[in-house]
Amino acid sequence: MHMAVPDTELRLDHVAIEVADFADALRRLDEELGLHVTVSPQAPERHGRVLLDRAYLEVAAHPGNPTWAVSSFFLRFSDLEGLRAHLEGAGFGHRYRVYEGVDGWWDDVELDVADVLLPILVRRTEPAQVARNWPPPLDKPHRCGALTLDAVHLPVESIEAAADVYARLLDVEAPPAFYGPGPRRRRAAFHLGSATITLEENGERRAVVLGVASLETSRAVLASVLMPPDGDGVAWLDPSATSDLAIGLVEVHGSIPDPRASR
Repeated sequence: MHMAVPDTELRLDHVAIEVADFADALRRLDEELGLHVTVSPQAPERHGRVLLDRAYLEVAAHPGNPTWAVSSFFLRFSDLEGLRAHLEGAGFGHRYRVYEGVDGWWDDVELDVADVLLPILVRRTEPAQVARNWPPPLDKPHRCGALTLDAVHLPVESIEAAADVYARLLDVEAPPAFYGPGPRRRRAAFHLGSATITLEENGERRAVVLGVASLETSRAVLASVLMPPDGDGVAWLDPSATSDLAIGLVEVHGSIPDPRASR
């Protein structure tokens, strides 16, 4: 079951991906997967972003990782005092800090909850001229057709406990429901505007799903690595091409950039 979070609530901001060899990851993302990484001039040897429409994948070097991995994900807020009041009312302990990134400053709010993977809540503050419209709208689709950050999939041990925590955080209910063929497993999906956080009971791994205008167009670029769509319409990339990181593509519709407009 899908329940929409009110428009005034949190939004999916970015997903952090750790890679062992940054230069190799840039090459593979661009040449093999059709995802352009905007390298940060302040840290060109270790940090970049796959910019999407008002969201992004953060790609950072983490030597020693055997594979690529989702390390964390972030929800964007607009009003710090309003967020604090909401968290206190929902019974969340939390920690606030000012975080210095490679190219700016952020307000970070971390939640004190054990045993459930939760997002870090963020708001970019500096440079002010960048922060006013961060993350930016997408001005050009990626070669593989990627336009948006559509979803984050998170494995959880107890779907009831995790769904309860997310329901309090996002102020909306999303009762767990069974899905998929084979062994009966449950999931709960929380919509944040055009994106979704999906909790999967006994899921295999953390995953990200990118929105595209046409899977047929994407397959023309990714023919050798894009698998057929699953029951949810998500076409997953072959993990051998993503260093075992689960990345899927799904068709999205609505007010997103038109890939044909930038050709």
